[in-house]
Amino acid sequence: MTKKVNQLSDSFDVNMWQIFDISLFGRDKDRVLNIIGNKLDSGTKKYWVATVNPEFVMESLKDKKFGQILQSRTQLNIVDGIGLVWAREVVGKNFVGKLFSGFRVGMKVLGGIYKNKIVSGADLVLDLSRMTAEKGLKMFFLGGFGNRAQKTAEFLKNEFGLKQEQLDWCEGEPNISNEEVIEKINKFRPNILLVAYGMKKQEFWIADNLKKLDVGLVMGVGRSFDYYSGELKRAPKWCQRMGLEWLYSLIKEPKRIKRQLVLPKFIWKVLTK
Repeated sequence: MTKKVNQLSDSFDVNMWQIFDISLFGRDKDRVLNIIGNKLDSGTKKYWVATVNPEFVMESLKDKKFGQILQSRTQLNIVDGIGLVWAREVVGKNFVGKLFSGFRVGMKVLGGIYKNKIVSGADLVLDLSRMTAEKGLKMFFLGGFGNRAQKTAEFLKNEFGLKQEQLDWCEGEPNISNEEVIEKINKFRPNILLVAYGMKKQEFWIADNLKKLDVGLVMGVGRSFDYYSGELKRAPKWCQRMGLEWLYSLIKEPKRIKRQLVLPKFIWKVLTK
């Protein structure tokens, strides 16, 4: 039913690996940005980047349609979760070996040893904004809640010295029809489209609408607009360095406990496969 967790893929290079049929790019943020920059420079259209974490993986096992999107529709799946870094380090051993290796790797995680192995979608929003300013590109912000897309655009405009004509935004559904959303995006013709509808919903939206869009790069960014609109404080740097933003979010928003229960399930799934 599933492939070997640490199976390497020949479709990209040795930096690709698979977990439960999802191919992941295992290099650092600089390499990811290099790939994205080359795609934008060459005028590549509809290049779909997904920021994958353990919650994505577990949901893909439950929802076949979502799994198929991550397996065959997205073009670059990047590692946005320390749990995936942990999984790559412990697979390929027997159960006892996984337990021992898992504990050892877990201690290194807490020491920030693997901080460069995570490519946070929230961080990429900043890097792509900087790239937009440097290359004279255009960015479109879709989703969030209320006016968070607009507030995010305004924050990044000031942060990176972007011009007003380089940015546009839209709250999207349910307050604005999908037809209007598509029309507004295509009229602007952004090099970069960031979609903040939340995990799975944003991937379904991209899958359903990508053929209609005149865009370069498209990426789902989860709750990133919450951070840059000023509505939600992001985890401290030390917490980000340890890959524990999920724990900080849980402490700040205990109602997320149901979603975070997927993490121990993910660990058990890796240990027993």
